[in-house]
Amino acid sequence: MKRLTKLIIFAAFLLLISVYALEAKKTYVAPADIDLTKLLPPPPPQDSTITEKEISEILDFQNNRTKQMADQAAADQDVSVFRFADILGPGFTRERLPFASVFFNNVLGNEINITDPAKGFWNRPRPYVFDKRVKPCLNMPVNASYPSGHSAAGNLIAIILANMIPEKSAAIYARGWEFAMNRVIGGVHYRSDAEAGRMAATAIAALMFNDRGFMADYEKSKAELRKALGYAPEPVKTQSVAK
Repeated sequence: MKRLTKLIIFAAFLLLISVYALEAKKTYVAPADIDLTKLLPPPPPQDSTITEKEISEILDFQNNRTKQMADQAAADQDVSVFRFADILGPGFTRERLPFASVFFNNVLGNEINITDPAKGFWNRPRPYVFDKRVKPCLNMPVNASYPSGHSAAGNLIAIILANMIPEKSAAIYARGWEFAMNRVIGGVHYRSDAEAGRMAATAIAALMFNDRGFMADYEKSKAELRKALGYAPEPVKTQSVAK
C-alpha cells in the first residue's frame, strides 16, 4: 500500500514538472513574427454605409435579443478554451486536462500580444462610443474595437481544437464563430471586427502549426484531450515510399 502511495505521489510530481515546463514556454508566435496591419484590411470608415449598416445590425440585436442570447454573450466574455465544453461534453474540464489547459493559455497569451498592437494602430471606436444609441448588455472595454480580440481568440481555439478532434470539427468551428458574434450581439463590436478577428486567427494558427515548440505541446495536449474525452488515439501518419 505504501509503495502504491509513493508511486501515485511520484506520478503526480512528474505531471507537475511536465506542466511547469510548458508554463515556462509562453511564446509560439511572437508579435515580431506577424504584423496584422499588413495582413488585414483597414476597418470600414466610420462615415461609410458599411459602418451604418453594422450599427443597424447591432441595434437590431439590441432590440430583439432574448435573455438566453444575452446570457450566452455574457458567459462568452470569459476567454477560455473551456467555453467549448458545450460542444465537447462534460469531460472537457480544466481538472482533467492540466497540460492542455496551460497550452491553450499560452496560445491565448500569444494571440493577445499579436492583436493588441493592431487595435492600437487602427484605433477604431467601439460601437457604443461612436453611436450613443448602442447600449451594450456586456462589460464595455475601453480599448479599440478592430480587430476583435475575442473573435481572434475564439476562432484560434476552434482551429486548434478542430484539428485535435476532427470528429467534431464542424460544430467546433461553428462555436468559434458564435463566440465571435456574441460580441456583436452584446453591442461591443461591429461585424467587421469579428470577421477581422477570424482572419487574424487563421494567420496566427498557420504560423503556430509551423513552430516546433507549438507542435510538441500540441501533440501532448491532443493526446491528453482525446483520452479524456474517450476518443481513440489518432493513427500515426506514415509517408509512402516511392518505388
